[in-house]
Amino acid sequence: MADRELDKTTIVDTLNDLIHTVEDSHEGYRHAAGRAESDDLKALFNDLAAQRGAIVRELQRSVAEVGGAPDIGGTVIGGAHRMLLGVREAVLGNDRATLLAEVQRAESECVRLYEEALAKELPPAIADGVSEQLARIRADLDRMAALRETIA
Repeated sequence: MADRELDKTTIVDTLNDLIHTVEDSHEGYRHAAGRAESDDLKALFNDLAAQRGAIVRELQRSVAEVGGAPDIGGTVIGGAHRMLLGVREAVLGNDRATLLAEVQRAESECVRLYEEALAKELPPAIADGVSEQLARIRADLDRMAALRETIA
């Protein structure tokens, strides 16, 4: 681990990138909840959407604490993914396997982006918070994988 600390701009940019990513996840779960046919998946996806909303707020607080301006909203790519998911659902349906596969794929990308952020050697207090968030996201990713296995 390097002894140099990242500059404020890099820290803020890194956290704002995570805000966009987690907001995409938040919106993706909301979208999936609206498409789910079963009550258990609707409830699960709504719960996970709420959790992602809380993570976005945590990240925004972290940005403000380092003196930056927290971003709001997701990415253009996230919006495009939700649009493509809608097209895919129109073709393949809103079945459990399709929704879980798409959620799992999107969450895998979220994990990758978190790992990239942590590789930047953020200040310890921020890195600890980001690591905790990553652990929650990984646990949810594992949960999606386990649910997919039950229907395979």
